[in-house]
Amino acid sequence: MRGERWMDHRRAQPVHFVTSAADQCGVLYTDTYLSVRWSPADASVIIDGEVDVSNSEALASALARARKASGEIVIDTGDLRFIDLAGLRALLAPASFVTHDAVRLRNVPPYLGRLLRMLDY
Repeated sequence: MRGERWMDHRRAQPVHFVTSAADQCGVLYTDTYLSVRWSPADASVIIDGEVDVSNSEALASALARARKASGEIVIDTGDLRFIDLAGLRALLAPASFVTHDAVRLRNVPPYLGRLLRMLDY
C-alpha cells in the first residue's frame, strides 16, 4: 500500500492558484497528499497533509510566493501529518540570518517539535 501511494504521489500534478496570495484566501499548491493555503485573515500559510521529497520543491515555491513584505512568514503546521528532511528544508527555507527574515511556526505537532529540538532550532 505504501509503495502504491508513493508512486501516485510522485505523479500527482500540482494545481496552482492563479491570483496572488496576498489578494484573497486561496490554494497556493495542492496535490494528492499536500495542500498549501493562504489565509488573509491572519496573513498566514496553512499546510495540510504530508511533505516529502516529491513535493518539497513545490512547498518551497508556495512559501516564497506567500512571504510577507516584512520578510516574516507565519506557517500553521497543525494539520501536517508527515515531513521528511527535504520537506523540513523547504519549510525553513524562507528563514535567513543574513536578511533577518523569519519563519514562525504555529500549532506545531509534537513530532515536528521534537525534530526541530533535535536539530537545535
